[in-house]
Amino acid sequence: MVLLTVVLLTLAFAPMDEFYLAWIGLVPWLMVVRSSRSQWRVFLISWAAGTLFFIANMWWMYAITVPGMIALMVYLGFYWGVAALVIRGGRLLDPEEIRIMPARWRARWGMFGSIFSIAMVWTALEWVRGNLMTGLPWLYLGHTQTSWLAMCQIADTLGVYGVTFCVVLMNAVVALTISAPIRLRPRLAPAGMTVAAIVAANVGYGYWRMHQQTTYPGPDVLVLQSNYAQDNKNGSKGGTAQERIDFCFSHTIEALRELPAHSVNLVVWPETMLPALNHQAIDDYEATFPGRQNLALEARQRLSSMARRHDLGILTGAEFNAHFSDVQIGDNWYRIPSEKRNTAYFFPPDGTMSDAIGHRYDKIHLVPFGEFIPFKSSFPLLYDLFLKLGPDRYVDYELEDGSDNGLTVFDLPSPDGKTMWRFVTPICFEDIDSQLCAAMFRPGPDGRKRADFLVNITNDGWFAANENVQHLQAAVFRSIENRVPTARSVNTGVSGFIDSVGHVHRLLPPRTEGTSQMKLLLDTRLTFYTRFGDVFAWVCLSLSGLIVAASVAARVMKRTA
Repeated sequence: MVLLTVVLLTLAFAPMDEFYLAWIGLVPWLMVVRSSRSQWRVFLISWAAGTLFFIANMWWMYAITVPGMIALMVYLGFYWGVAALVIRGGRLLDPEEIRIMPARWRARWGMFGSIFSIAMVWTALEWVRGNLMTGLPWLYLGHTQTSWLAMCQIADTLGVYGVTFCVVLMNAVVALTISAPIRLRPRLAPAGMTVAAIVAANVGYGYWRMHQQTTYPGPDVLVLQSNYAQDNKNGSKGGTAQERIDFCFSHTIEALRELPAHSVNLVVWPETMLPALNHQAIDDYEATFPGRQNLALEARQRLSSMARRHDLGILTGAEFNAHFSDVQIGDNWYRIPSEKRNTAYFFPPDGTMSDAIGHRYDKIHLVPFGEFIPFKSSFPLLYDLFLKLGPDRYVDYELEDGSDNGLTVFDLPSPDGKTMWRFVTPICFEDIDSQLCAAMFRPGPDGRKRADFLVNITNDGWFAANENVQHLQAAVFRSIENRVPTARSVNTGVSGFIDSVGHVHRLLPPRTEGTSQMKLLLDTRLTFYTRFGDVFAWVCLSLSGLIVAASVAARVMKRTA
């Protein structure tokens, strides 16, 4: 039966998007959890089912490393095993024995306790999975609901975790309807009606939020999509630096020529498309190789010229290299930077560009195994194992992360000079980090959002197939949570736009080249989630902790009796 859960949930996520299957997808698994004869058995079955689910939906990671992919899938599947232990150990599927409630309350409130506790446990473990050891907030149950955006609007208060909670509530009601003894059926009706009322209220709230008149015209943004597959053996892109530079300029100029003059305010290029544009890297290259062509310097000059000529801002992803030294490798000497960062550079309409802290954005949430290897200093044996599981390039590839207080806000002046649009730019998978994105918009002393819109620059060229659309599905929630439009410029796609209620617009298909342009509609609303973040997830985590404590206490008392 657990295989049925794997199939149903896989169909519920992108690219299939059969969102309604998520409402019953956990039911077969919950039935197995309830009927299992032992804790160990249910743990192992659930762990295996979770591993199969993540393999079925994240198989595209094989292109990077097969052993590493398997290790990650096994780790992610472990959370299903933990969920099974907590649910079974707490007797959450048996309202007459649920351990978190005193015996005198179970007759009246046991069914409510079962349904809501199951939803809390699953939601809490999604939060832990998304945050522990930098986390992987991917394939949350709430993500499945982007095809029905009214279900998702509660995210502006509870985050995506609130959507997950509602989905699991429905699963729990169905599971208990099937499994509860006949004598308990009368108790199920009020609990089921309560859940139905909660879901209906959520949807009603969603439609209300989606139809509020809170938007006003913002900048016209042009996003570029390249299609350079990433070499997973040595980390290089499918094109040389010169080819990538020429591609970005030629496609942007062609798109600008086809549009009315001065109709674009901001041009966005994908992550790490250009070589290091910071002054120290360019100056060091000039001093080390005098007279040799300096592609980074030429690109920087051309970007400044384009910004001035077309009176627009340009945001691009590029490397940041600093603190160079000569290093001998074998018989050869190399000029190597000791500081390497993944950076977004902004050229305002006057063509100037400052690479000082506060004027550039350095990626803060680095991807484990993609941009650094964890445990290098704290656990060397595990670090060495990770090196063996990954590609050879891991040995000397490690980036520096940006400062937590370096949440740069870029200012984009309007053509008439009367308005200053503000934007932030989470890089790559940072747009699935809900807490980081909320911090980027969290109001300062003036009480308003720190920025008006979000720009995500990404390189998804490492992966193929379903990853592109799954990334977009998760990114939709950042716009809803913070009530801001998003512009996405993604190598290999999906590039395009998301409005402040989650509708996607003018998307470019994966693995194609092109540009897309749209006038953003900015939103005046400042949300609870932007202000306070994962409060609801913390509540679920705390109450789940009480369930675990009650289960442990019951076992101890049983053994000592």
